[in-house]
Amino acid sequence: MNEDSDVLYRLLVQRVEDYAIYMLKPDGTVANWNAGAQRAKGYAPEEVVGKHFSCFYTEEDKKSGWPQHGLETARETGRYESEGWRQRKDGSRFWAHVIIEALREAGQIIGFAKITRDVTERRENEQALMYAKDLAESNSEQLSALTQFLNTVIANIPSSVIVENAVSREILLVNRQAERLLGISREEMLGKRPQDCMGVGLSSFINKQSDECLRAEGVHKSEQQLLTAIGDRTLQTTSSVIRGHDPQTSYVMMIADDVTDQHAAHARIHHMAHHDNLTSLPNRILFSQRLSEALQQDSYTRTHTATLCLDLDNFKNVNDALGHQVGDELLRAIAKRLRMTLRDDDTLARIGGDEFAVVLPGLKDIAAAHQISKRLIESVRPPVMVDGHSLSVGLSIGIALADSPDNTPDQLLRCADMALYEAKRNGRNRYEDFRIEMDAAARKRRLVELDLRDAITCNQLRLYYQPITDAKHDAVIGYEALMRWHHPQNGLIMPIDFIPIAEETGLIHSLGSFALHEACREATTWAGNQTVAVNLSPIQFKNSGLVSVVESALASSGLSPERLEVEITESVLLDNTLGNVGTLRKLKALGVRIALDDFGTGYSSLSYLRSFPFDKIKIDRSFINDMQDSPEALAIIRAITGMSRSLAIQTTAEGVETDEQFRRLKEEGCSLFQGYFFGRPQPSESRLLGFAPV
Repeated sequence: MNEDSDVLYRLLVQRVEDYAIYMLKPDGTVANWNAGAQRAKGYAPEEVVGKHFSCFYTEEDKKSGWPQHGLETARETGRYESEGWRQRKDGSRFWAHVIIEALREAGQIIGFAKITRDVTERRENEQALMYAKDLAESNSEQLSALTQFLNTVIANIPSSVIVENAVSREILLVNRQAERLLGISREEMLGKRPQDCMGVGLSSFINKQSDECLRAEGVHKSEQQLLTAIGDRTLQTTSSVIRGHDPQTSYVMMIADDVTDQHAAHARIHHMAHHDNLTSLPNRILFSQRLSEALQQDSYTRTHTATLCLDLDNFKNVNDALGHQVGDELLRAIAKRLRMTLRDDDTLARIGGDEFAVVLPGLKDIAAAHQISKRLIESVRPPVMVDGHSLSVGLSIGIALADSPDNTPDQLLRCADMALYEAKRNGRNRYEDFRIEMDAAARKRRLVELDLRDAITCNQLRLYYQPITDAKHDAVIGYEALMRWHHPQNGLIMPIDFIPIAEETGLIHSLGSFALHEACREATTWAGNQTVAVNLSPIQFKNSGLVSVVESALASSGLSPERLEVEITESVLLDNTLGNVGTLRKLKALGVRIALDDFGTGYSSLSYLRSFPFDKIKIDRSFINDMQDSPEALAIIRAITGMSRSLAIQTTAEGVETDEQFRRLKEEGCSLFQGYFFGRPQPSESRLLGFAPV
């Protein structure tokens, strides 16, 4: 199936009106709803999505447990098929043909595909025909009477009906639908055997149905694909024997229903369950199946399977700046490039957002996976044109090679994901192999994450305050709030050991809110107008509610906004510049002071000072440490202080540890100072309150 048909494939399900096609969650609640379902049952999507599918059953069936029986059968055997009464929204009933098929990922049920067709008319027709059969058997009607009666019943029904003499096999009755299906007129068939009036394929099919029916001495059902006058069609056939008082008044009645469209609808929903809607690539379910198959083949072929986890670098910035429509087009274009780079036997899947995964079967060694990874990275490198925008993204890859018969798909994917994390941590746009020590590091990060969640809820976090003074060095004019974690078993934990994990897991938003509220609350207990500085992580700027958190901290504490100072790093302005500058302007409008921390260690620092009016620049401690031995470090300090004076921005030298450093920095024109020379961070109640006279 080519890409265009893949795109149409998922759209068709929503537009099919003759079949109710929808998905169920594992507990039986409705997950989505197509036009056919709305037409058949009368519910709009918003009325039924989220409800249990038993709402379509009659009260009698609910009490008998039929909804749960169907779901459990599908869960145990993979498929459930039945017919019975169902109920529309308006309370009316219809006879439904139902298929429930279980959808699995890694052996676990993740939902069910459900197809329902209203076959009330077909059932009524079948009952009428069976009534004719019973009437013929009980009254031994003559052939002419039977023909007249059956012609009245079957002339216009949608099923194809053919009646033969059981002995001579002469065709006695043919309805209009059968004429259309076979492409032969009624007059050409009546009184003739199938092989005398139609081709070998059709006649063999009809004769086989009759033979099986008579052999079973009752009813024979079958389903078969057949080339007919209207093309290849799948026919669901029921053949019945109608017996009279003698062989000459026994008949075979064949009723054939064209279920081609029903099967196509089922195939479409099966495709949707195994492919990504946006790119038409395999999804996580199909990826797991292909990976399992590749691992099974390894033992026979004596080769190895590699699993790759792929993540696009800089994609989120494109999505945020230009919108999801452009982002979607970019993903489709990248997916094409990746697929074209891989071998025919490789599987490329989209497993979420801008994340992809690859199955590489039949490899001799890890070097082959390296070569393919290099080609994938190079394929993404050239810019992509979308709606007049030239868009550039990178690609980070994690590689896990199956080296044991005990490797499982879940294990390999997890290992590849850990290797991907390492590739991103080491600078992105590269690949990394999984190493066993990565698993130990991941487990350690997971333990820290779990402990950190407990720390938030169990009040194990505290703020320590380091004093800030000016050139006079005769008073504390403010403090920087620094977080400390008092772990019940591991003791005092410093921010460098838990803040990166908080940023990875999203817990930084909770920690940041705590720091802002606690710093403002404690600052209100301090004498005078001492300021308090709180560090904001770049990750916090991804939260659209950051400004509201600051407003809440000020309002609940009653602290004057000019006493609160927030410190950001240059990376805030590297990521989503327009959005983050807008957030900074909103904070500035509250009256909060903004400081640019670690100045000079990032990129394009001068352009940042032009893009936003900062209140303060903090000179990174690395320049302070090196200024006595490095003319370059001293030159940078002089450049920063000179530029700050011209822009009327205060400068804070952090990391001051000696009197010599303090004296030299005063000479260079620094405004404010902090470091161990003036005092170490302490809890609010034991913080340094002032300095002894010099």
